[in-house]
Amino acid sequence: MAAPKCLAPRKLLDSTVLQQCRASRCRNSFAGVRSYATGQKKDAEEERESFKGQLYQSTFDRLQRERDEQAKFTQQREAQKAARSGGGGFILPLVLTVGVIGGWFLGQKQLADKDPHSTLPLSRVIDPKHDTAPATLQAAWADFKNVVGEENISTQDADVKSHAGSEWSSYSIQEGDVPFAVVRPGSTEEVAEVMKICHKRKIPVTGYSGGTSLEGHFAATRGGICIDFSRMDQLLALHKEDLDVVVQPAMGWELLNEELAEHGLFFPPDPGPGAMIGGMVGTGCSGTNAYRYGTMKDWVLSLTVVLADGTIIKTKQRPRKSSAGYDLTRIFIGSEGTLGLVTEATLKVIPKPQTTNVAVCTFPSIRSAADCVFKVVGAGVPIAAIEILDDVQMRCINEVGSTSRQWKEAPTLFFKFAGTPSSVKEHVGIVKDLAKKSGSKTFEFARNEQEQTELWSARKEALWSVMAQKKDDSDHVWTTDVAVPISRLPDIIEETKEDITKSGLMGSIVGHVGDGNFHAIILYNDKEHDVAEEVVHKMVKRAIEMEGTATGEHGVGLVKRDYLPHEIGQEAVDLMRKMKQAFDPLCLLNCDKIVRAVKPKPGEVQEW
Repeated sequence: MAAPKCLAPRKLLDSTVLQQCRASRCRNSFAGVRSYATGQKKDAEEERESFKGQLYQSTFDRLQRERDEQAKFTQQREAQKAARSGGGGFILPLVLTVGVIGGWFLGQKQLADKDPHSTLPLSRVIDPKHDTAPATLQAAWADFKNVVGEENISTQDADVKSHAGSEWSSYSIQEGDVPFAVVRPGSTEEVAEVMKICHKRKIPVTGYSGGTSLEGHFAATRGGICIDFSRMDQLLALHKEDLDVVVQPAMGWELLNEELAEHGLFFPPDPGPGAMIGGMVGTGCSGTNAYRYGTMKDWVLSLTVVLADGTIIKTKQRPRKSSAGYDLTRIFIGSEGTLGLVTEATLKVIPKPQTTNVAVCTFPSIRSAADCVFKVVGAGVPIAAIEILDDVQMRCINEVGSTSRQWKEAPTLFFKFAGTPSSVKEHVGIVKDLAKKSGSKTFEFARNEQEQTELWSARKEALWSVMAQKKDDSDHVWTTDVAVPISRLPDIIEETKEDITKSGLMGSIVGHVGDGNFHAIILYNDKEHDVAEEVVHKMVKRAIEMEGTATGEHGVGLVKRDYLPHEIGQEAVDLMRKMKQAFDPLCLLNCDKIVRAVKPKPGEVQEW
């Protein structure tokens, strides 16, 4: 009988074959015995298994295991049948009960893992865990280089410091408040790739466009990197018929208006010189035209935003109105780069006014000037802008000599008119009468475009003329603003001016007073910091107690964040913190701004 083939299908391996496999192990079936192990040779008498014998044994063992498993399965099935037909009917309900209870406990655990609260108080916040170890940052640098190119990354000391603060900021940069590197992406897609790298490695990020903000908005409190949008400064699309324009974040508002003027169009928001669209969106800025045209939030149609994990979203299409879900556009306006990085903005524009004009009038006191503003606003005169500069501010402008004329050093109102020639002429006459009734000493209006530029020039020189009074590097400028209901404007301006005078510091009052917003620009040295801080604190506290706001247009940043609970309530601030957590769970984007991410140190928050 021929030897059985051990590799044949199972159905050919009958019991006879198995018997042979078990008993004989096919000793010496081959002339030459195959060995798989090294070592000393055994005695010649020692029997060794042949290769075929090993195959037979392996096949038998496998088949035996399968038969044992089949028998075990049959026994279990018979036992289950017996249980169902006999006294074992309790087993199925028991299994179901155990499953339900187990599922409930599992569900409770999953709910416990999620915070069920609608708000997030600081007491429940877990400190952000970032990774800014040198090895991590160096590895990230190599990744950034692959995205933006080595020439668009800077770690130079002067560069990183200039991207952490400025000499006109109210926030004094602390040691360590600088980024490791400045990264300059050139497109939305590159911004997204940079954020993916930072998200993966837990590297904090601050955004930067014009760098004109005042409240410590771009101080790198967590180190990490700064994303500088300077390469993204283009006007991407102009839809003249629809009166909107699409721009990148580093497009300056002044340059935008120059380009729009060629098409007879106009973008009204006008904050300080040098401001760019990205920062204007981030702070929800205002400007001299706010009384007539509103603030930044009124001129943004939609945004393209890169989120903390690199996701790219667009908040809306281009129509002027929409009721499609949450207003994501407004959520990002004023968020100061804490929720996402704006890489494109679709803005509304309007036709340029047919005619403009400027008038200037002086008053014996700051209160009489503020009273005039109240009368003009109350009369419903459609002024394009109303600005106030006090006597100190006018003196600084004269001393610097940055304008083409000398000014009367008295509280002064600047009016801007816009409309048709006949309407502008009429409005100038109305304002002149109201100013006279408020006690104005002089009233001058421009007779041509050159005079308009000359008269308005003083307003744009306010901050720089005070900064020019600095004597050395120990002198600093603190620029702050508040806004109150228009009826309380005369009171708060007068009281704030008295506080500045009593402090012994040099400080001026400047404001977009048509909408109840004014600024204090205070000069102080290192030794006088606490004195200046107290003046600002009183000014802000007074505004909030008058049902006003701690910041009319400068934003919150680091300097104003601890006033928010007094202004809108702790619960509303906790809701903001919850929103921050939802948009940016790792707290990578501009951490510490607007709402605190960690508990303050003792004495860090000024007493109310």
